[in-house]
Amino acid sequence: MQLTLLTHLMMAVVMDFGNEKISNRLIVSGLLWGLAFRLLREGNAGLVHFLVNISIPVILLFLLFQMRGIGAGDIKLFSVIGGFLETRQLLSVMLAAFLIAAVIGFGKLLYRVKTTGYQFGTMTLIHFSTAILLGYFMIVWGCAIA
Repeated sequence: MQLTLLTHLMMAVVMDFGNEKISNRLIVSGLLWGLAFRLLREGNAGLVHFLVNISIPVILLFLLFQMRGIGAGDIKLFSVIGGFLETRQLLSVMLAAFLIAAVIGFGKLLYRVKTTGYQFGTMTLIHFSTAILLGYFMIVWGCAIA
């Protein structure tokens, strides 16, 4: 189960770096696998848990998406994670991903300031799927990022 989710997350990172989009086919595949694992593990109650967990990222991150702070693919990727994991783990992965993204963004900003100087109004974009993958490793696999 965890390797299936890990495979989907790694494929999302490759897609994000390749064409800066995460394929909806990958998202649907992840959701279907998550649903299947939930139903096998929890029976009919798994459907309710699945629907609640895939909705949490959409509800929590919609405003951030509207402000263009996060992409739709990233929210859908969090929903895929919710399809596999328990609510507590999902929220932990989301928090870890945002903290990792903040560190990555701050590092990129410092690099930009050091190399080209400070330019007011410019944006520092990151591939958020990488932070999601690293957050998943930290929470689910217990890996410390060094």
